[in-house]
Amino acid sequence: DFYRTYPADYPGEGGAKKGIFLDIGGTGSTASGMAQVTSKFANFAGPLDYWVLDSDEKARSVSNAIVCDVDDCPQASDCGYDVTFSHTVLEHASRPWRSFETISRITRPGGLTLHLVPWSYQHHATPEDNYRFSHTALRVLLEDGGFEVLDVGYDVCTKPEKMLKTKKDEHFDTIWLTYIVGRKLQ
Repeated sequence: DFYRTYPADYPGEGGAKKGIFLDIGGTGSTASGMAQVTSKFANFAGPLDYWVLDSDEKARSVSNAIVCDVDDCPQASDCGYDVTFSHTVLEHASRPWRSFETISRITRPGGLTLHLVPWSYQHHATPEDNYRFSHTALRVLLEDGGFEVLDVGYDVCTKPEKMLKTKKDEHFDTIWLTYIVGRKLQ
């Protein structure tokens, strides 16, 4: 519904300010050896401007980046983002309840927040791996931040048959990721 109504009842019509999609953790962890990216989930932004928020200092070279720790990020504008999003990032936060306080502060009223986090997944210290989240934990974190939960559940992923037969590594054969989608209330 959010994108179907854009731009009729949303910023962007008639040359007004365009909305912003904020990808939290969107540049990758170069400190742990990952390649830096600048637009991993840009296709999710639809008609909105795509921005990233990352604690990696190397993200300062990215023109559409805000560099800070999501646990405490005064650089991100209050109610400045129409969609806040993270994909397997919040398990790395030192204090995820503070991350969700930031997400609540920076998501505009009526805006969406979408997050995917591990539930059953191997330890992956890139740079730290601190938490796992059930659907009930995500629900509480969002509702405490003033969001209406639109959807919450699990995405169960299995390695492709070819990988199961040919490759042995530290990754689980089946992983569970918890997802949540919420809309910021007034």
